[in-house]
Amino acid sequence: MSEVDLFRYLTEGSNAYTIETIAFNMAITTVLGIFIFFVYKKTFTGVLYSLSFNVSILTVAMTTSMIIMLIGSNLAISLGMVGALSIVRFRSAVKEPRDLAFLFWAIGVGLASGTGAFLIAAIGSVFIAAMVFVFSRAVYADSCYLLVLKGRTVDQKAAERVLSSYGIKHKLRMQNMTGSQVEITYEVFLKRQKAQALMEHLSGGAETGVEAVNLVSFQGEVTG
Repeated sequence: MSEVDLFRYLTEGSNAYTIETIAFNMAITTVLGIFIFFVYKKTFTGVLYSLSFNVSILTVAMTTSMIIMLIGSNLAISLGMVGALSIVRFRSAVKEPRDLAFLFWAIGVGLASGTGAFLIAAIGSVFIAAMVFVFSRAVYADSCYLLVLKGRTVDQKAAERVLSSYGIKHKLRMQNMTGSQVEITYEVFLKRQKAQALMEHLSGGAETGVEAVNLVSFQGEVTG
């Protein structure tokens, strides 16, 4: 394959799936899939990072590329593939919209690479990655946490005065009393550098009556 033919293949794709083109398509898909893998890992902001889910994103991209090459322009195979995929049932639901977006990204890369549109897959991936990095740093600069205060004599008003003194927006989400133990949960938005100072202030106990402080990273929603 000459340089001219290679450039034409990269920009226009090819319908002749030889061993060379199949290997080239899968190699490009793998590289872009690994790129998505690292973007997901570096921008993850949840509580528990799932390596298996991230590997699944890479697998989805490669599988999609393989299916697209298999279908090609064959109508009979495409209809058969639709029927085969319709019986697949996924037992684990994707709860985070962000995870679903990464799956669609992987599928898009697989579709583009499988049809030979590598420039679309590569340039599109660069733009998506840039957007994800920008929003992961800007939007999540103020992160949402669940602040759990525990103690026998927790002073709710004193705790809220401490939060206000730090300029932290807060909302009471839950208040429980079990025997002599009081537990109050707030939804708070604070910068990461304020977390340690806030916990040390609240855990002093003299002013607020707090004996234990738990701060949990939170990206979902609590009703109530």
